[in-house]
Order: sequence, then structure tokens, then C-alpha cells
Amino acid sequence: MKLALLAPVLNIKKTGATNPGFLFFAPSTSTSGIPAIYADNGDLLWHGPVGKTYAYQPQTLHGKSVLTFWQGHNVKGFGYGHISILNASYEEIYRVTLPGSEEDRFVTATKESYPSYIDIHESTITEAGTILVTAVNVTQTDLRAVGGKEDGWVQDGLVYEIDIETNEVLFRWSAVEHKSQLPLEYVEYSLNGAGGNRSAPYEYPHLNSVAKYGDHYLVSSRYMCSVFMLNGKGDVVWLFHGQEGGTYTLPKTRGSKFCYQHDARIHSHTNIGQPNETITLSIHNNDNTDTTIPRRLTTGLVFNLYPHSKTSTLLSRTYDAQDPVSAVSQGNYQSLHMDGTGHYLAGHGAVPKIEEYDAAGKLVMRGWFGGKTNESSTTSTYDWTSYRAYRAEWVGRPKSLPVVSACRWGFNEVNGTVWVSWNGATDVEGWRVYGLSLSSRSRTSSDLKARDEGGMMVLGDVVKEGFETQIMIRGGTGLDRDMKDIDAVSVEAIGGVGDGIRSKVVRFRSC
Repeated sequence: MKLALLAPVLNIKKTGATNPGFLFFAPSTSTSGIPAIYADNGDLLWHGPVGKTYAYQPQTLHGKSVLTFWQGHNVKGFGYGHISILNASYEEIYRVTLPGSEEDRFVTATKESYPSYIDIHESTITEAGTILVTAVNVTQTDLRAVGGKEDGWVQDGLVYEIDIETNEVLFRWSAVEHKSQLPLEYVEYSLNGAGGNRSAPYEYPHLNSVAKYGDHYLVSSRYMCSVFMLNGKGDVVWLFHGQEGGTYTLPKTRGSKFCYQHDARIHSHTNIGQPNETITLSIHNNDNTDTTIPRRLTTGLVFNLYPHSKTSTLLSRTYDAQDPVSAVSQGNYQSLHMDGTGHYLAGHGAVPKIEEYDAAGKLVMRGWFGGKTNESSTTSTYDWTSYRAYRAEWVGRPKSLPVVSACRWGFNEVNGTVWVSWNGATDVEGWRVYGLSLSSRSRTSSDLKARDEGGMMVLGDVVKEGFETQIMIRGGTGLDRDMKDIDAVSVEAIGGVGDGIRSKVVRFRSC
């Protein structure tokens, strides 16, 4: 399996100071993908298991850093799969599933069944050690409000809170079951001929993010162009509609309207119960669907909502004026406010681009990891996508050893090339190369002094470069050593939590 097919090149350009930490995103093609970690210089640091990957993010579980991601059976816009939770050694410590049951049966448009019905859109861990996920279920409901049939078919959106250790469902919510509180009149996405039968259900409401605050749940509905808050009983407390306002009147500031949004998050809730009570909310504003022509500008929006007066204000609206994008799907807008900088990181989903903005809304970083597959200015598609992107600090502690390969070349094969990588080791600074003779040829006294307890001779040290460091031995660059009596090599990490950990001994082969 060639790594180049799994992990694209990340091209980063900085125009200001960025937050510390690595970049976490899951580059995917139309057929496959991987969860990955990159450094700000574009170096790949870790790639996870191969498979269509969504809802990938670095998080904290019981005070320890973990990675969570969805993999499974992907259908355009949704899926049926599980959530993997990995520790800092990249070991799967939990696998969260949602199997069907007599009490909670799932119906699919194709009549197929799956071992787990968790949807692609969410994997957020709560402070209580539970996880929030979404699911879809085909069912019937009255679609006359949107021009459909009275006995129409929809793809209901479901929210679950699941205990990570026991896989017990602690909370379940259905949009269709709460249609009286969230009427179909809020939906902005047209039927487009769907909803007439089970095999072609109307994709209402298309839930794409869930977060928990206290005992309340914040939910984003893409096709209702709405963000709404549920209480612990599942009742709608308030709704913020991107076109009509809903509970809150929309700001009159230009660019305040939103639709088809993703990744709704609350970053502060102050003065609760007082006249100046304030909720600060951010969203990734796609404002596009497959049918939107020409495509509209994608922005990151931050609002203040005022429950007492039922009004709102637009705090910030960010986009890259020199290199704007129009994302048709997916994406997120991560607040880095916990680090005290007020920065935001935008991942643009269907567009393979990552941006970081400072507290003043100034672009300080742009990164591309893919290109257009056509030249249309209105409906461009790309070779790579990533559902979301995050920035976070992370120390990888892989249980594996560094991986080495080596070969000889040149006249009498007296030159050598060594390649070394260590998937997931995030803080290696360099590599120490050891050589070993497997023959009985004599050694000089200086060679003997350079040997370690394993009978190996230090050939030299090099700086780590990229995911895989290439080390030349007597190739005009690199380590200037005589290779005549070196039959095998081992490489040891320098620096970081893996300092001193050495690879297995590898024989030289002919290049």
C-alpha cells in the first residue's frame, strides 16, 4: 500500500502567528481515507486505519487525550458505522456502536441491515464521559407542508447520548417525533422529487452536529438552516433560524444570514437569568447544496444571542478574501479561545482547505491539501476532502518501533541509503544510525570503542525530516562512513518521549 495514495501533501502558508499544536483532519477521496495528524510545516506525523473517515477529532476522556473518529458504510451525506476511540499510543480503547433493537429499530432505504447505525456526523465526548452521536432512520410523515404527499417518506434525524464504557443509550431524540416543535415550514431544502417512497426518502432534517451544555443539547439541522437547543426531556427551548430568525431576530448586519451550516458550538453563556444574559455561538456557514448554482461564499460566523430580548448580533464574519472558497458540504469552525488567543480554525469540508484567523478576524494561515478535479467556477469539485479539521496539542506515544529499510548502491555497493519513519511519534528530533557487521572481519580499535552493548557501531546522527527521513551513507551527502564492513543497520530516536527507542536490525538489500 503506497502512503502517497493515502495521505496528500499539505501546503501551508502563514501570514501571522498561529496557535500552538498540530492539525487533525481526515483526508478522503471518493473511495477511501484516513484519520491523520500534520505539523504546521506540512509534515505528516500520523496516519490511522484506512477507510472512509468522518467525525474525526482530538478530545479528552477522563482527563486523558484521545482521538475519536467514525468509520463504516458510507452513503452520500450519511452512513452506518461505529466510533473508534484511540489513546495517545493509537490503540483502540473503546468502540462505540449503536445496534438495532426491538425497542429502537432502524429502517434503511435499501432494506440492508448493519451491525451499527451511528451516522457520520458527530463523535463529541461530554464531561461525564459519554459520547454524542447522530443516526438516520427512514420513516413516514406528512410532507404536504413542503409540497409532498400526506403519507410521504423521510430520513429522520436522531440524536443519541451513549455511555462509552457500557454502550448504554442514555438519551434519544427524533426530529420527526418532535415535528410539532420543529415544523417542516422551517425546511429550506426542496423535495427535488424525493419523499414519494421508502427507497427515495426526503433527507429531512439532516442533523450534522450535537454538543451538550449542562443537561441541554445544541443541535444543527442542515436542511432546516437552523440551530436549536433541546432540554433534557427533548423539548425545543429555542431555535435560531438562519433565514427567518426563529426565536431570535436576525442581525441586520450584512452577511448575518446563514443556511446549510455545520458545526454549531457555544463558547460562552454568561449572566444566566439576567437581562444581559448572553450566548456566544459559532457556525461554519456553507450556504450551499449540490443544487446551488452559482455557489455562494463560505464563511465562519460568530453570534451573540440575547435570550431576554430575543435579539442577536453578529460578532465576526471571516473568510479568505484573497482565496475565497464555496464549500458545498461538511466543514467546521473551531474556536481556539481556550488558549486565550481568540483564534478560530476553519476546515472547509468538501474544499480541501484549512484556515486560521486571529482574534481580529485576520487570516494568519491557509493550507491546501488537494486540487480541483474540474475547472468550473460555479460547481468545482476536488480530489480530496475532509469532514472537519482541528488544531490541538498532542504527544503521540506509539507502542510500535521505528520502521527502517536500507539498501546498498554504487560501485561494489559501498554506499547505502536508509529510510526511517515512526508513525505517530510527534516529537522526534533526530535519528542515530547504528551499523552492524554480520561477518567475522576484523575491526579497528576506534570501531570497537564506537560499539554499544549490542555490538553495533554508531554511524552518525541526522535531523528528522518529514514523515520518512532518508539517510545517505557515503553518497556525497549525509553520513560519511565506509560501508564495506556494514551488513545491517538499526536506527534510534533522538528526543521526545521516544528518546532512545531503537528499531529492529535490518539487513541491507541491493537498491
